Amino acid sequence: MKGKGASKRKALKKQRVRRKRKTRAWAWAARVLGSAFLRITVLLSVIILLSAVFIYCYQFVLTSPYFSLKSLKITGATKQEQQRIVKLCGLQRGQNLLALKLNEIRMVLEKDPWIRSARVERQLPNTLHISVVMEKPWAIVIAEKLYYMNGWGEIFNEVGAGEPVDLPVVTGLSDLGSEAGKELREVASLIRVLKKQRGLISFSNLSEVHINDTRHFSVYFKGIPAEIQMGPPNLELQLVKLRRLVRHLRKVGRINRANRIDLQYAGGAVVSFQPDTSQARRVNKGA
Repeated sequence: MKGKGASKRKALKKQRVRRKRKTRAWAWAARVLGSAFLRITVLLSVIILLSAVFIYCYQFVLTSPYFSLKSLKITGATKQEQQRIVKLCGLQRGQNLLALKLNEIRMVLEKDPWIRSARVERQLPNTLHISVVMEKPWAIVIAEKLYYMNGWGEIFNEVGAGEPVDLPVVTGLSDLGSEAGKELREVASLIRVLKKQRGLISFSNLSEVHINDTRHFSVYFKGIPAEIQMGPPNLELQLVKLRRLVRHLRKVGRINRANRIDLQYAGGAVVSFQPDTSQARRVNKGA
């Protein structure tokens, strides 16, 4: 009997040990989970608190009068163009500088055909700087309608009613397709050279550039009645020849009788003259 009682006590003791171990394991697991949950809760609370502080500070900065727009600097444009730029942007004094969307302002400006490119920058705390590159018309292209051409030989806008048209005209284009782009770039190259010149043969006296079928030009200047045929390459050399030739024709008194001057000869130039009607009248009277 004693042996059986001892074995029962041992078995009960083992069961109690197992229960204690299980209880300890569950208690340890609970402590670990509780600690992890507490840490996650604290972390989330900190994140929420920081987010709330950030949102508050962000809203405060966006509405703070300290960053209100007080000065607007616009470079690259005339006073009249600056006024139009302000209207395009919809800017008003007192707007919060940090609330302005600079990329949207830039895109609005560059949609205007007269603005080639724009850059918008904040200068804290109160200044907005807008730098623009304006399109400069070099000539008016006559096609289906009238168009402005810039210094790159690009059509950038249609000539509107009442707009100034005191510019050289480009004629001879039937349409503005892909071929026209190359021809207009060549015209722009000619105008670029003429802008460096002074006197009779210069941009200020240029009247018309007619694009021929051969992609060469018939050029007309104020004060020179003759059609002047020229074309790339060697535009500067051709203009040197033209200047010398015009000087000679004026010296001998035959500039007004010149009908056509062809500068595309390697050895010089070819000049054709109008018939001398006064000489013909004298002959008829003598007869």
